[in-house]
Amino acid sequence: MLIDEDTMPAEITDLSVGYRRLPAGKLANAVTWMEARAPAPGLAKPLAMTRITKPDCASYRAIFLEIGAPWLWDRVSEMSDAEIAAHFADANNHLYYGHDEAGTHLGMVEFSVLDANEIEITYFGLFPSLTGRGFGKRLMAGALDTAWRLEPTRIWLHTSSFDHHSVIAFYRACGFEPFATGFEIVDDPRLKGTLPRDAAPQIPLIEMEWAPRR
Repeated sequence: MLIDEDTMPAEITDLSVGYRRLPAGKLANAVTWMEARAPAPGLAKPLAMTRITKPDCASYRAIFLEIGAPWLWDRVSEMSDAEIAAHFADANNHLYYGHDEAGTHLGMVEFSVLDANEIEITYFGLFPSLTGRGFGKRLMAGALDTAWRLEPTRIWLHTSSFDHHSVIAFYRACGFEPFATGFEIVDDPRLKGTLPRDAAPQIPLIEMEWAPRR
C-alpha cells in the first residue's frame, strides 16, 4: 500500500522534530554501546562457568530461544547445524553456560575475542523464570572473571531498547560505561518467520502500512 505523506501527521514525517516513521515490518532498535577497561571491584559471587566448544545444536537452539525470544533474539533460527558447529569451532568464539552451586543451569553468555585484543560480549541472559533473583549479577560476574583472564584491553557490549528497561543500570553496576549511541533498523523476526508471532508482546508487531482515514 502506498503512503500519502501529505495526509500523514506532521510529527511522523517532519525530520526537524526528530521523528521518522518506518515501513511496516521494520523495527527501530535504540542501541547503547558500553565498555569496561578494567575489572570492577565488589561484584557478586561469580557463577561457575562451563565453556561449551561443541554444543548439541538442538539443545543450544532451545536454550538460546528460551532466553532470547522474549527480547527478539533470532540468530540461531537462521543458522544451520553446520554453521553453529563452525562458529564455535573458531577458538575466538566462546560459549559458556552458568551454573549455581547445585549444578543447576541458569543462563548463557557468548563473547568473541576480536583482532584488537578486545572482547565483545554478544549474548548474555538468564532463563526467564530466574530473573529478579540476583542471578544476573552472578552470571555477569562469572562472565567477566572468565573474560578478564584473557587479558583484553577492554570488554564491550551493546544494549538494545528491546531489552529490559533496567539493562543500562545493570551493566553500569557491573563496571560498564556508555561510550556511543545509535539506531539499528531490522526486519521484525516475527514477520519473517524466525520467531513465533507471539514472541516479545511488549514490542508492537505492525504488519500493515498506515493509511489515512477517508
